[in-house]
Amino acid sequence: MSRPVITAANSYICVCTYRRPGPLAQLLSSLRAQELGPVGESGALGESGALEERALGERELPQLIVVDNSPEGDAEAQVRAQYPGAQYLHEPRPGIAAARNAAVEAVPADAEAVLFLDDDERAAPDWLRTLIDCANSSGADTVSGPVITHFGENPPAWLQASGFIRRIDFPTGPWNHRAATNNVLVRAHWFTSAGYRFDEAFSFIGGEDSDLFGRMQAAGAQAWWCAEARVEEDLPAERLSPAWMRQRGIRAGHVRATKLIRRAEQNQATPTLRLRIGAEGLVRIGYGAARTTARRLKRAPVRYVDSVYHREGLGMLQAAAGRRYEEYGR
Repeated sequence: MSRPVITAANSYICVCTYRRPGPLAQLLSSLRAQELGPVGESGALGESGALEERALGERELPQLIVVDNSPEGDAEAQVRAQYPGAQYLHEPRPGIAAARNAAVEAVPADAEAVLFLDDDERAAPDWLRTLIDCANSSGADTVSGPVITHFGENPPAWLQASGFIRRIDFPTGPWNHRAATNNVLVRAHWFTSAGYRFDEAFSFIGGEDSDLFGRMQAAGAQAWWCAEARVEEDLPAERLSPAWMRQRGIRAGHVRATKLIRRAEQNQATPTLRLRIGAEGLVRIGYGAARTTARRLKRAPVRYVDSVYHREGLGMLQAAAGRRYEEYGR
């Protein structure tokens, strides 16, 4: 099926930020350095209908929308100074989903693509051009790329043995996984015409992106992976701890439970839902315990992928009992 051609000039990069001036500065610098083609921007249609390159003005930059989710809106001066022409928005309502929706609402009706990055990432110089080229050649609705995480020069031995340090990467092509907002291009009509939005029930726990893209794929959206469209991030030192990894597993359980609750509410099938969530949590705890026990019996290190089931199960039990989890609360 033929899809409208996406151009860099009509693509909008959306970034939500919360009190991260240092990483945000690096991200903005990487976006200013985007290479949109040997002589300009790829993605314009020539008389023959083929893609041609169109020169950009020297000072023209990719379209950028920055949503500041801090209560005081303290990133405005930095954004305006470092990225002239960026659209700065202050969304005082706390929560990542509310901030992402504010960004989507600011995308004009004639936009061709919406791209998402996190405020602690750095985009490769050819990131934007590569995602657009991949979207145009594939016709896909979403195009995702890898996030290369740096854990410092000497990651702790326990972290290396845990299996948490692994690169999620695939060959360029069709992708049967759900996209994430840390590196993705979305055809804009899903927001501007179809009206998709991030569910604000996930505002304080995260997982709003996997929920959104899951709903889109259920509605027929085609997902694609672009191995060449890379971004990088540094994992903060405070996250290099077993406690943080355990908490991430518990958070994943709350996200899973919230998705089940929202789906049941839409289908008006909630009477025994919390019992079913609790039962699934117990199954996950048992499965995780079996995996970790098997590793210990073999005198092998317990990996993150083994223990995460146990933590997810605990998170689901907490959600079934009505306990709230607010990673993005304040």
